[in-house]
Amino acid sequence: MKILIVRLSALGDIVHSAVVLEFIKRYKPDAKIDWLVDKRFKSILENSIYIDKLYSLDLKGEESSFEKISNVIKKSKFLKSKKYDYIIDMQGLLKSSILARLIGKNTYGFSWKSAREGASSLLYKKKSVSNYNENKILRNVQLINDALNLKISKDEVLNKRQHLFYSDTTFSSNEKVLFVVGSSMAQKNYPKEKFLELAQLLDRQISIIWGSLEERKLAVWIANRCSNVELAPKMNLDQLKHYIFTSSLVIGNDSGPTHIAWAMNIPSIVLFGMTPPEQMLVTEINRYLKSDSVVNPSKLQKSDFSIGDIKAEDIMEIVKELDEKKGS
Repeated sequence: MKILIVRLSALGDIVHSAVVLEFIKRYKPDAKIDWLVDKRFKSILENSIYIDKLYSLDLKGEESSFEKISNVIKKSKFLKSKKYDYIIDMQGLLKSSILARLIGKNTYGFSWKSAREGASSLLYKKKSVSNYNENKILRNVQLINDALNLKISKDEVLNKRQHLFYSDTTFSSNEKVLFVVGSSMAQKNYPKEKFLELAQLLDRQISIIWGSLEERKLAVWIANRCSNVELAPKMNLDQLKHYIFTSSLVIGNDSGPTHIAWAMNIPSIVLFGMTPPEQMLVTEINRYLKSDSVVNPSKLQKSDFSIGDIKAEDIMEIVKELDEKKGS
């Protein structure tokens, strides 16, 4: 059995989609699993013990003109010769469904009302029906169940193994608490003043992960005002996986690096404001706090900065609960 998973982006979504790999290999041990991903995020899946071949396309800016779209189509044609038995589009975009259909006829994906872009469903041989507002991770599992005729349960996912892997161990966080201060949108960011307040309440060493220069400025601002805070080194994604794996706790925005902790079975607290907590799956060691705003997953409100209403003291309460579980 030859399977191709199409999940191009973004970082957190890839992290949440990759959870299915363990179970496909468990129930279909002879399956060969390939994955097609945007080149920018390829390294998050590298070193996986579950992926046989990892293919990437340089998709940055390719959606802006007919010529660029044509280039993407040409780049994907080499996969057609692989003759996959199952081509599973876990993205649910018109772009990803077109790529999947160009690669082969045996396409599987979300139904019209289940996909982010309903028109993508027109290109699938078989469709999985789920509520778009339901938990994203469980929707991914349902798609795989429907496509491959499996019965992966929620309990199995809650007791999953680590599903991201690394090779570069250059940087270690030495069991520090990690802060993730950035994200893809300003509305998703917990205010730096609140992160500072939280750092002052935490009686332990903290390292702040950063990627962009703007995130580094935030990290420097906090570190300059709190003696137990330091900046994490500049890292690539492979190094970041190891850095998170060697941490004791990750606290941060609804962002890829925060969700990596869940993928690696590291304790985490995700902070939600304008995005729905259904982005993650709660476990004994992976928790969240949500502001009081009402969120429509199909239409996020860009005026929603309510994440700033979350109290540092409430985060500390969850930290204490996680500490108690670790000690018990």
